[in-house]
Amino acid sequence: MHLRRAAACLGLATLLPAAAHAQENLGTMTVSANRTETAVAASGSSVTVITAEEIEKKQAVTALDVIRDVPGVGLARSGGPGKTTSLSIRGISAKGVLILIDGVNVADTSNPQPYYDLTNLPADAIERIEVLRGSQSTLYGSSAMGGVISITTKSGKGSGKVLTGEGGVEWGSRATAKGFVNGRGESGGVYYSAGVSGFTTQGWDIARSGPNEQDGSKNGAANLRVGADLIRDVGILDRLNVEASGRYLKAKSENDGWGTTAAIDNASDQRTIEKSGKLTANVDLFDGVLANSVSIAQSQSRRDLFDADPSFGGDFYYDGEITRYEYQGTLKPVEHNTLVFGADHQRDHMSTTLVDPQSVTNDGVYGNYILGLLDDDLTLTAGIRHDDHETFGGHTTWRTTAAYRIPATGTRLHAGYGTGFRAPSLYELYSPFSFGSPSGNPDLKPEKSRGYDVGFEQSVLDDRVTFGSTFFNNRLEDAIGYAFGTGYYNTTSARAFGFENTATAEITDEISLTVNHTYTQARDNATGRVMPNQPHHTGNARLSYAPGEVPGLGTWAAARTATWSYDSGNSSYLGGYLVWDLGASYAINDWATVYGRVENLADKTYETKGGYAEGGRAGFVGMRAKF
Repeated sequence: MHLRRAAACLGLATLLPAAAHAQENLGTMTVSANRTETAVAASGSSVTVITAEEIEKKQAVTALDVIRDVPGVGLARSGGPGKTTSLSIRGISAKGVLILIDGVNVADTSNPQPYYDLTNLPADAIERIEVLRGSQSTLYGSSAMGGVISITTKSGKGSGKVLTGEGGVEWGSRATAKGFVNGRGESGGVYYSAGVSGFTTQGWDIARSGPNEQDGSKNGAANLRVGADLIRDVGILDRLNVEASGRYLKAKSENDGWGTTAAIDNASDQRTIEKSGKLTANVDLFDGVLANSVSIAQSQSRRDLFDADPSFGGDFYYDGEITRYEYQGTLKPVEHNTLVFGADHQRDHMSTTLVDPQSVTNDGVYGNYILGLLDDDLTLTAGIRHDDHETFGGHTTWRTTAAYRIPATGTRLHAGYGTGFRAPSLYELYSPFSFGSPSGNPDLKPEKSRGYDVGFEQSVLDDRVTFGSTFFNNRLEDAIGYAFGTGYYNTTSARAFGFENTATAEITDEISLTVNHTYTQARDNATGRVMPNQPHHTGNARLSYAPGEVPGLGTWAAARTATWSYDSGNSSYLGGYLVWDLGASYAINDWATVYGRVENLADKTYETKGGYAEGGRAGFVGMRAKF
């Protein structure tokens, strides 16, 4: 009963006057929505932009800590930090959520249903996160049926200094510690950035019924970006720019439940290594009329599971690799008209203990036209893409959106409709068995989707108050499911629909409130069963207070809540939860800040994936310094 009341309160709060998200005002831009810079307010797609400043205020350790608060995003985690985690968007599971880091598709193709696990990605090196919701296959291909999460690391471009950056350390409960340093700058037309970070924790027993043995984790990461404008303003050539980026991450996690059930402790360890890189050449021509970008990117992942379950053979390895070549052009022939077009070639490769090396390629071409009318108060887009898959042949997807702003009333209306498809993964097709059960099915058909959303945002009280709501409806045909003893199969259809409600308010110059609530109904139409790990209600609230009489002090209280969800692994329902966090920071001077937070203040017992315990009450303190 208390949980229902909490979820209802979060939902009702979104209908009260409250101020718009900072990322949804006219001044904020998005790149992911149209693959070219577009004002968020002019985007017909639902997109949330999160800046480095917001990440710092949240005291986020990983990207997961930030993204989980975004409307429409669901989370299922096998315990604590470093443990296997999957995200969903609007009822579409992780297999339909494309995650890009500096433009690189970092999905692990050796996963049964390829996706990228954000559980180890450090937040300190991130400059910007864009969460694009709704079917985006037209611009991004088959992995984006549910949405796109685009993560950009910090760059030295535009810093105006030879060297600047920040570093920090943090300590806390369960012998947790982290440290990082990021540096960046520009000199002589060359810009550069680099960062390193490390994290370790003893963790807690993630098996709900275990004997309280600790399941720790640790990781280290490094990233590098270097670029230069080699030529400027020579004839028809406005600019020739080249940029290279790379990242490396190594993590180790003690896990439970491999090969058996989540409720049983065992001595499973997972080691993960991630590597990715991208080389890009940008050529701008004709005084900004035509911009061209050519790139080659590759991501590699390696997962080793040690003593996963001796009864099924012990250790396992999983290798995945994506290599992608891409061209994109952006043509602006006349004012208020933009055509984005391109072509790409992608090769997916995998090799595991269970599956012999397998590869598949896909070629795609796409175009998206953006038209601004009524002094750009009305923005229309229409796009189409054709994919030629090596195994499943040709498939065409399309998407159209509209956004209409009424400046006199502070109103924005938006809508979008799109289709998508996802080819079965190499694992789904060719895995001979999974822990003693038949698995792969070479007769699988591609998944197809169609969906739409429509919504509004309304600002009042001189833009100090904004609230909004978006209705979404997605349908999957030939959705791929898994049953123990049977393997992978195509279901007839599945549907996910619901509402995303958002509101924030600048209550006073010192106090601000942000609230969001998502209602989701995601079901298999054949069985009527609720789709796994999709609570009907999720919500987030954050109240911030920065007293004027104490300059540099900022305090906040945050709440996360969800109602029950279905866990297919144990054929049971997970209980809901309401979790409170508190935090504060104090700027000692212009370059040093100290901070602290308490997570799960009420020591709530809860789980987001069946049988795996989330952490109890814990405290952390840290310091950040700029140079």
